[in-house]
Amino acid sequence: MRAEQRKLRLPERLRWDHNAWYRRRLLRRLPSGARSALDVGCGLGDLARSIDAAEVTAIDADARMVERARAAGGDRVRWIHGDVLTHELGRYDVVTAEASLHHLPLRAGLARLAELTAPGGLLIVIGLYLTSTPAERAVELVALPANALVGLAKAVTGGGGKPHDAEMPIVTTAPTLPEIRAAAAAIVPGARIRRHLFWRYSLVWRAPELH
Repeated sequence: MRAEQRKLRLPERLRWDHNAWYRRRLLRRLPSGARSALDVGCGLGDLARSIDAAEVTAIDADARMVERARAAGGDRVRWIHGDVLTHELGRYDVVTAEASLHHLPLRAGLARLAELTAPGGLLIVIGLYLTSTPAERAVELVALPANALVGLAKAVTGGGGKPHDAEMPIVTTAPTLPEIRAAAAAIVPGARIRRHLFWRYSLVWRAPELH
């Protein structure tokens, strides 16, 4: 059973937005004033609207999500309904994927994200992983009660939010960290991958410069 599924069994008032929690970490890694940025799997557009870039493009395969993101504002964002694997796109100084890579075939998805990253550009993924090793299960023993405590604190302060919008697509599986590391070694060598507490990992990769 996925850790994310176990987390969702918490009482409603203790549920909280893990993506927003890690979004702050993602945004801190982005360069300020980039010329162009692409947010893949933009959902309701919260991340896309927060990216500091002259031109921001946001793409999602769910037409309803894109409609709602556009309606919520962000005039400087170009909203696209399309499949990132096949839609015609350019290359970008910054490419972000927040809780979206696991909706794609891992290697094909990661290769496409790398292809969309301009030479010298930055790719940042915040993703979900499937617990698979004894070390990860040990971390989960800490994560489960910590998750409930954070949810309780946010319930008291009123800052919890919800982990999933009712219309947000949800998958029932995710790649394991060994699978993610193997794919990264083959496709984006040199990428830094870190495991985080609440069933998330980060992948940061700087595309090689052209010489």
